[in-house]
Amino acid sequence: MEKLFSCGIIVLISCIAVGYAEKQPQPHLLIQKSVLVSRPFAGKDIPFQYRLFNIGSGPAYDVTLEDDWSAEEYSVVSGMVSGSWPQIPAGGNVTHIVVLKAHSFGYKSSTPAKVTYKATQDAADVQVGYSNDLGLIPVLSHKEDNKLSAPHITEWLLFIAMAAGLGFLPLFLFRPQVSADAGKKKVKSN
Repeated sequence: MEKLFSCGIIVLISCIAVGYAEKQPQPHLLIQKSVLVSRPFAGKDIPFQYRLFNIGSGPAYDVTLEDDWSAEEYSVVSGMVSGSWPQIPAGGNVTHIVVLKAHSFGYKSSTPAKVTYKATQDAADVQVGYSNDLGLIPVLSHKEDNKLSAPHITEWLLFIAMAAGLGFLPLFLFRPQVSADAGKKKVKSN
């Protein structure tokens, strides 16, 4: 009975020790990838934003961001498609922006960005995370760009002419009629 009691105490102490060992501060990164324009056009700048949030209880060390953009579909205008930070503190965030230019219109592919980081500065194991997938990005053509951003002057002039015509139509239809007799006075003879 005494051996069973001592074994139970040893098991209890080891469970408590394991529980405390797991309570060390650990980083946990969330990565959000987004397009900063509502309608991307071929031949124009398309900014992409990466936001890294550390929602863990400890800092993340040696953080690297890597993204892969097809050279046939895009060219880099400004920024870099990769980034690195020595540390992201617990509860902190980092924003990275790269500006690309699409070579042609159509649906362009996008893959998730890859982020690697360490839980401690001297950790041997590297943790890996991935951003959301944007899927196929609809890139519009120059013709659609001109159509959406043109002032449409001829359409506005036609609209104004038709609205004015409809506004004056009741005046022509319901104008008071003047009779020919109204202008002449009858002379009374005595």
